[in-house]
Amino acid sequence: MEYLSKVDKFILAYLWYEYGGSTYFSRGSQSPEEFLARFILDDIFSGRRPGHYQQLFSAIVSSIKKLTEYWIVQISGYDIRLTSFGQQVVKGISKEEYEKIKEELIRGKIS
Repeated sequence: MEYLSKVDKFILAYLWYEYGGSTYFSRGSQSPEEFLARFILDDIFSGRRPGHYQQLFSAIVSSIKKLTEYWIVQISGYDIRLTSFGQQVVKGISKEEYEKIKEELIRGKIS
């Protein structure tokens, strides 16, 4: 899992621990990656937007694209889900590690 960044691990663990590995979404005119990044950020920031919001938004969009290219997550239509490979990968991320990463991202420690 050395090839996964902190944001990659967060996205995988977020899908796993918060949504059981998949969720449906409606995106409007945005790309799926942009919509999902805003969806996740709105969830973890509870309506407030800190100074590092845009930087984290860009990092999440890039991470979702990377995870899709590596076949760790799959986006089809209005659904994002962990692939079977993604499920194997995410099992290496404990709930405690997920919560720690989430807190670091909320505080602005992105890299």
